[in-house]
Amino acid sequence: MTKLPRELKDLRHRLGGVLHLGELRNAFRNMQGSQPGADPEWVIVYRTATGFCCLYRGIPVEFAEMLDVQMWSEEMEVQPYFMGF
Repeated sequence: MTKLPRELKDLRHRLGGVLHLGELRNAFRNMQGSQPGADPEWVIVYRTATGFCCLYRGIPVEFAEMLDVQMWSEEMEVQPYFMGF
């Protein structure tokens, strides 16, 4: 019976390494610590014939590529919600 708990501990350790659970736990703690109780502002991003578009504080913002949307959302500290993909 003493072998099973040791094997389970080893299995848990290996799975944690493969799934990078330690890094995920640290990232989650950092996110909570940096903005306690702050909810991000959301913007709806949708696909157009020529790229992407969103409405940010009443002003339409157009993007050529998905990377542009991601960079802009990080700079503006907003959470994009992609619709119609």
